[in-house]
Amino acid sequence: MTVEAINQKQHGNLKIKANPTFIQTENQHFAPLVVQEFVAASQDYPIVFVKDSETGQFKSIALLGLKPGENEFYSDNGWKGNYRPEAFSLYPFLVSQPEGQDNAILCFDSAASLVNDSEGQALFDENGVQTKWLSETGERVVQYVEKTQVTQNFIQLLLEADILAPQTLTLKLADDKEYTLNGLYTVDEKKLTALDDDKFNALRKTGALAPIYASLISMQRVNNIASLKLKD
Repeated sequence: MTVEAINQKQHGNLKIKANPTFIQTENQHFAPLVVQEFVAASQDYPIVFVKDSETGQFKSIALLGLKPGENEFYSDNGWKGNYRPEAFSLYPFLVSQPEGQDNAILCFDSAASLVNDSEGQALFDENGVQTKWLSETGERVVQYVEKTQVTQNFIQLLLEADILAPQTLTLKLADDKEYTLNGLYTVDEKKLTALDDDKFNALRKTGALAPIYASLISMQRVNNIASLKLKD
């Protein structure tokens, strides 16, 4: 990845191809998720949490495969899931906020295969002004960053309520192959049910219950991945 801040002088003639297959995810077995996506994403993917071994920070993800390097929803003919993770749709854009500055800078991966000078959405018009498409995309990226912070607040609520627990997923497919996924965390339904009224109501008042229950229901979607795996 080559991250560059977008500017007219360097990138005035560049365009971004459409990305219906999410080409960058071919070998990615999970998708980042923000809490605002949980309900919709739960119809397709198991929603779990992972812990960064260096920072200790938890992140929410959707599982896309049964082992690293495998994405069962990727296809050259188009994405196989009904819900399309927002983080994937924003590629190759991201924002950077230099230390000590208030303003975020819109950047992109200039090495992405979507970047070219002949096909797709232009970054700038013939007068060197940002196109409406780029401006709207930049707004979406900034909004996604804000959603990420809301998601961290949500995860903090789960940790304070002590309802996240380590989970190992073991799945045996019809072809007798067995897959084990370690290092995952899920909402512990027993701990959730056992919360006293004050703690449970605190989650309800913050709007946390809908994504919590969505994550619980989503675990049934492991079978989606298994079915896609057997079709490979």
